[in-house]
Amino acid sequence: MSSALLRAAYAYDRLRAHPPEVAGQIATAMASAVHPKGEEPVFLELGVGTGRIALPLIARGYRYIALDADAAMLEVFRQKIAGVDRKVQVVQADARAIPLPDESVHGVIVVHLWHLVPDWPKVLAEAIRVLKPGGALLEGWDQAEASPEWTLQERWRAFAAEEGFPVERGLHAKRLKEVEEALRRLGLKPRTREVARWREERTPREALEALSERLYSFTQGLPEPVHARVMERLWAWAEAELGDLDRPFPVEKRFLLRVSRLG
Repeated sequence: MSSALLRAAYAYDRLRAHPPEVAGQIATAMASAVHPKGEEPVFLELGVGTGRIALPLIARGYRYIALDADAAMLEVFRQKIAGVDRKVQVVQADARAIPLPDESVHGVIVVHLWHLVPDWPKVLAEAIRVLKPGGALLEGWDQAEASPEWTLQERWRAFAAEEGFPVERGLHAKRLKEVEEALRRLGLKPRTREVARWREERTPREALEALSERLYSFTQGLPEPVHARVMERLWAWAEAELGDLDRPFPVEKRFLLRVSRLG
């Protein structure tokens, strides 16, 4: 495994983590949405990453199947669950072909994944296949208000366009709508609610690092030489326009949870 992949995984773990109290609120909302009758709940997370959603549920003693296709992400995840992994099964696999029997889990968790898989209907079909009757598909996502971080992302996009690589944003929101429409066509009734709201502080340097490490899906289509040139221009622009790159700014965020129950 390359050091670059591991570095990106560690950066993701540090820069995309939820505050502890928020992580707890999300875990509580997800756990309360699953109501197995006379059975121990089993959760499956598709695209577990480094475990920001998984760890609070694992810490509460739930059986957890953590699936991801990215070996670097799973390596960081394994390090984080060392000592509390008695009820955890780590699976490196493609979510389009989940290696589990039909009707084998009570909750399938999908957070910030749909827009990363081009043939998402296959993933959705697999998620529903492995859910037990009465089980729940638990989709979650963060939303953030406009901030200097957004300004840096848009400047990155402008520089990419000037390099001849226009980048479209908004696929995540579009895909969430498409998935909801697909769920309703299947006769399900997805319900969405806010389960956490918080403010955190970021610095321009952290926002630049997240862009540099391509932690956002919209950055991943650029060839590496182009991305390097864009980042060089962006660092220079930020230093000229923002001054102190370590001065924190507030970011208002919230986490939304959409629950679709089978049967």
